[in-house]
Amino acid sequence: MTASFSASFAITEVRNCPLYRTEDRIVLTDRAVSLPIGKPSCLILVRELTGLLFELLPHAATGFAAQRETVYTCGGCTGLVKFRLTEPDEETAEAGEAPGDVVMSGRLDAISPAELLQVFHMHQKTGNLLLDMEGESARVTFREGALLAARFGELDNQEAIYAILSRRRGHFRFVPGLPDPQVKARELGDFMMILMEGLKRLDEDAG
Repeated sequence: MTASFSASFAITEVRNCPLYRTEDRIVLTDRAVSLPIGKPSCLILVRELTGLLFELLPHAATGFAAQRETVYTCGGCTGLVKFRLTEPDEETAEAGEAPGDVVMSGRLDAISPAELLQVFHMHQKTGNLLLDMEGESARVTFREGALLAARFGELDNQEAIYAILSRRRGHFRFVPGLPDPQVKARELGDFMMILMEGLKRLDEDAG
C-alpha cells in the first residue's frame, strides 16, 4: 500500500553524532519514520521528524516546493544533525515500505524512560521494549501503543513501570511484533493514568 504522505530527507551535516553520517537518507510517511538501513534508531531524531509531519502535510500536494531550501536540525543530545528535503531514491522508497523490520535502540541519558514510553504509545507501536539499566533488565510490552505487560526484577506490570521511570542510565532496544497469545492479552490500564501515577510517585520520593 502506498502511503498518502511521504517525504525524503538527506542528512547534510553531522557534528559529534555517533549514529549517522552525511548523505544518509531518511523517509517520513504518515505511518512511520524509516532511518538509514542498518543504523540504530535515535528516538530524539524520530521525535523531531514526527513533529515535522504536521508542518509538512499541507504542502505535500506541491511537492514541498517552498520547503526544499529549509535546513532542519536535530540537536537534542550531545551531537548535532542537519537535514533537508530531497528527492526519494530507490533505497529510501524500499525502506519506507518496511518500517516493521527496524529495531530501535539508544541510551537513557539521551531520552528519559517517561519520554521513551510516550514515544511508543503515541506512535501506536506493537512489540517489546527491552531495557538494560545498570545490570538490571526490564521489559515493557506494547500493542498498538497500549501497555500489555511489564517486568523489572521481581516487579510486574504497573509496579514495574513505576520503578523503570526512576532510572536515568542504561540502554534500550525495541523489538517490533508479538506472538498471537500476547496480541490478544488484556491491557494493563489507561496508559496516561499509569504514567501520571508513576511520575507522581517520583515527585513524592524526591520531596
